[in-house]
Parts: sequence; structure tokens; C-alpha cells
Amino acid sequence: MNSELQAKRAVILRLLPIGLVAGLGLVGLLYFLVPPLRGVDTLADRMAVALRCAGVAALTLFAGIQAVASQRGNSAAIDPIAGAGREPRVMQIHARYTQNTLEQLVLFVIVLGALSTYLDAGAMHLLPILTAVFILGRIAFWVGYLRDPLFRSPGMAIAFVINGLSLIYIAYRTLRLLVGV
Repeated sequence: MNSELQAKRAVILRLLPIGLVAGLGLVGLLYFLVPPLRGVDTLADRMAVALRCAGVAALTLFAGIQAVASQRGNSAAIDPIAGAGREPRVMQIHARYTQNTLEQLVLFVIVLGALSTYLDAGAMHLLPILTAVFILGRIAFWVGYLRDPLFRSPGMAIAFVINGLSLIYIAYRTLRLLVGV
């Protein structure tokens, strides 16, 4: 492995724990500070909360799409075919942010829906908390990417820890349900 790649990996490995700790710390802190939701006693109520949170989280994707469209409209890339390869660097970053956000958002929406079926009314405030932290993570990812592509890693870690741990929890609960434990 060449030294430039090793140096870049070292930067990412130093920044990833910042995102992991920030993501978990914010979720934990907010879980105890934010009061439980009211009126979420039925599965339909809980799924409605999940859908509403997904709608709010989707603003991160909308912002990326808007940023790409704005950049495209103000550059040679206004014609995406004729301007191929001539996209400004900032537009390339916006496009990559948008693609990554789409990927993370798909997982996050699945997480919200599945969690809404397992959490009781007293724990449902976790969904808006996860949504807020997800959004902060996407902002950190984007801002970091714009400063230096290596600086996107804390924001990426936040989405990874939220989605990853939630999916593990969902898989565990589903397995218990299927096995009857």
C-alpha cells in the first residue's frame, strides 16, 4: 500500500470514532432529555410517526437534489450530455452527497418503519431523535465533503451507527419473534 493511501486511511480512521461517539452520544443524551410522545398507543399511530419522521429525513435528499440542480443550471453542465465531464467539482460533491444520502435514507426509512412495530409508546420518542441525529449526520457528511472528501467520515459514521445498530436490533427482535423466544 502506498504512503499517500496510508495517510488518507489514517485521517479517516481518526475521524470515524468522532462520528460514532457523536452519533451514539447524541441519541443517548436526547433519549433522556426528550419527553415521550403522547397518542402513539396503536401500531397505526406508531407507523404514522415513522412515516412523518421519514418525510422530515427526506429533506436531506431534497437539499442535495436542489444543490445539484442549482449547480447544473449555472454551469456548462446545464446540458448533462454536452456537459459530461465538465461538471464543477462542487457539483460532483453535491451529486455524490445526494447519491450517498439516497442510499442511507432508504435504509433509514426501513429502520423507522420496522422500529415503529417493535417500540412501545414509551420509547417512540426514539424515532424523532434518530431522525434529528440522522439529519445532523447528513449535514456533517456534506459539509465535511465540501471541505475535504476525507472529512466526510464523521457524518458517514453517524448514519452508519444509526442504521447499523438499528438493523441489528430489528434482526434480533425479528429472529426472536420467528423462533418464539
